[in-house]
Amino acid sequence: MTLAEEVVHLLKEKKLHISTAESCTGGMIASGIVDVSGASDVFEEGYVTYSNRVKMKLLGVKKSTLDKYTVVSHETAKEMAVGTFKATGSDITVSVTGYAGPYDGDDGTPAGTVYIGSYYNGIAVSKYYHFSGDRQQVRKQAVMKAYELVLERLEED
Repeated sequence: MTLAEEVVHLLKEKKLHISTAESCTGGMIASGIVDVSGASDVFEEGYVTYSNRVKMKLLGVKKSTLDKYTVVSHETAKEMAVGTFKATGSDITVSVTGYAGPYDGDDGTPAGTVYIGSYYNGIAVSKYYHFSGDRQQVRKQAVMKAYELVLERLEED
């Protein structure tokens, strides 16, 4: 069973719904979930918020957060996850922001740096990763870690 299948299975079992907010993965997390038969029972919405303007507009990420911590940070990943919850009302959300490469961020943050956030049971969390490989490899690794975070959060009950 793939990680996406595990996510869908566990969400179904718990009768919960998920929504996503993605930047550097560009919708790959949502796509992987939707690839699973029966995903319509658990998947609600997916946002691809590539620009800062859209992160602020759709997800309520604060300009002050982006200015102080940058777009690729724990704080931004958490605000994306909470904003997705506020926009969708889903039981659990997952967000991802990072630099897939091949270039480092304008602030010097190395390519491969990714933060994955989640909001569940009133608690927002964020995890830091540094992946190696090319742009596509970084994005794929981020997707897998996002599924792992969702499974971890769902097993907290």
